[in-house]
Amino acid sequence: MKLSRLLVALISVLWVLVFIATLAIVIDSTKDYLQKAMESHAQDTATSLGLSITHSGRVKDVETVERMTAAIFDRGYYREILVKSMDGKVLVAKRVEEAVKDVPDWFVDYFSLSTPRMSAIIMDGWRQAATIEVVSHPGHAYAELWRVSVRSGWVLLVVAIVSLVVVLVVLRLALRPLDDMEQQAINISRRQFTILKKLPWARELHRVANAMNNMCLAVERMLTEQTDLAEKMRNKAYVDGVTGLMNRNDFSEQLSHLIAAPTKLAAGAVAVVRIRGFAAYNERNGRVEGDALLKRAARLLSTVCNKRERSLLAKLDGPEFALLVPDIPEADVPKLGDELIGALAEIEEFPRTDQSMMPHVGITYYRHHEGASFGKLMAAVSSALAVAQVRGVPAWHVQEAEAADQTAAMSVEINGMFKVGLPSERVVVQYQPVRACQVAESEWSYRSEACVRILATDGTLIRAGLFIATAKRLGALQLLDRVIVEKVMQHITTDGPVKGGATAINLSLESIIDPVFVEWLHGKLAAQREVARYVILEIAEHSIIAHLDAVKAAFSRLRETGARLSIDRFGQSTASVGFLRSLEIDYIKIDGAYTRGLVQSTDRQFFVQALVGIAHGLGIQVVTEYIESEQDFAMVKSLMVDGAQGYYIGKPE
Repeated sequence: MKLSRLLVALISVLWVLVFIATLAIVIDSTKDYLQKAMESHAQDTATSLGLSITHSGRVKDVETVERMTAAIFDRGYYREILVKSMDGKVLVAKRVEEAVKDVPDWFVDYFSLSTPRMSAIIMDGWRQAATIEVVSHPGHAYAELWRVSVRSGWVLLVVAIVSLVVVLVVLRLALRPLDDMEQQAINISRRQFTILKKLPWARELHRVANAMNNMCLAVERMLTEQTDLAEKMRNKAYVDGVTGLMNRNDFSEQLSHLIAAPTKLAAGAVAVVRIRGFAAYNERNGRVEGDALLKRAARLLSTVCNKRERSLLAKLDGPEFALLVPDIPEADVPKLGDELIGALAEIEEFPRTDQSMMPHVGITYYRHHEGASFGKLMAAVSSALAVAQVRGVPAWHVQEAEAADQTAAMSVEINGMFKVGLPSERVVVQYQPVRACQVAESEWSYRSEACVRILATDGTLIRAGLFIATAKRLGALQLLDRVIVEKVMQHITTDGPVKGGATAINLSLESIIDPVFVEWLHGKLAAQREVARYVILEIAEHSIIAHLDAVKAAFSRLRETGARLSIDRFGQSTASVGFLRSLEIDYIKIDGAYTRGLVQSTDRQFFVQALVGIAHGLGIQVVTEYIESEQDFAMVKSLMVDGAQGYYIGKPE
């Protein structure tokens, strides 16, 4: 119950008690007053009538006594007047039935008035001749008591109502800031740090509001400082200080991770761009101009990368830049080479000499295969770059990497399936377990991730990395997402929660920013809320950055169903930590590039630890992937990570 309602109820009960008690006191006091008045009235009448008869000198004249008694009795204020001889014989008797007009019977019965019998002596000279007994009629007293009771009741009721209204208004004004403070607390839990500008006038609430504002500022400052520190350390370890691009260390770790994760990089182009003549330019113009040239080259190359989703651009040593373009068709590689050379055309120097600046590009097309490594891939790129440099003019050259195991027949089969519409029976969902690191397994909710496979005609399972690019090119990602959602929800409905808890489903950017798909998914989950509470919806971090508003709207809508939300591959973007505060999510899954080799890298350990601290401060749990050994698992536990996933924990099954 709200405090305002509790106070109103308490005040109302107190007012009712005060009303009843006050009315009872008024009635009781009036009743006592009227009874004493009737007693006095009867006694005065008896004394007055006795004196009148005595002074008349006609004590023995019964008719005269009766007329004098009747004159008094007929005034209507008496119920009974008796004149008795000294031996008790009634000489004159005047009585009337006790009738009370205009007063409810229940009132008369409940508030009974006693009518005392008062007497006086009639003297005949020095001798007592008779006695007079007078009883007042209570009718007028009841009428007066009823009138006073009704009037007092109405007055007290009006006063009570007016007072209650005043109290309600004052309470509403005084307690209104409590609603604002409640909303402020809710906003803090949602990572929104709002300040109460209008403080309450009540001293106690004023102090509480000030404390809330100070706490809000302190929490925001703490998170900001922690975020800034994590960003600075990440930039120091992984960002080139001149161009702002990822450095060689980050590029090598990211590419090595992707090579080892075929579900994330099945194929793509890797290129190295070298600016010949940069050393001479730097010597002639100075370091400042040299840095400005590198920044300009980085900006020009970024225009090429920004056209292709998930592309990585890095600054290597000296005047070298590295580029990764995942999922690009092999036929488009020459176009990529032309774009890179064309983008850097404006930094060329003429006339061309051995010292003039010009770009050269070495490219290799990569397909996932067993035995692939970062070193072998970069060796192929270096060979291609050497060929391009020999030509003496701005040029690019492509060199094929090691042959892949993927056959042309598989490519044809995958294309055929997605072109005609993906049959749901060809989609197989496997579940990879996620283990708790800090709490008991029974208290851990995130238990598994749904891994999609395609069933080939020969019965083998094709991993997602080999067909996702095809599905995207043919516009079939939403169809694939729908099939996966339906299969996971059906599994939970028929067999119960997977691994005893919630299952993460990875959704594509095309699905999460499409209002039609979001409404379909909302309806699906809302119709089965008991199933929805075991569903975690995940979206890759690189999909969020450029569509933050659309993703926020979709997350807000889907949260209504009871499903939980997560960000996958977290840490790929330099904006990772900053945008966390603007999203209402339950989990983040750190990208495997930070997990592989975590035991040997203190930089990555610090980044993961800082990220965990920030996430926990925002009420977000952290999961790591690619945990491949007991040492990896022990390390992430020591860094306070909440959950772990990888082949050491369990393979998809």
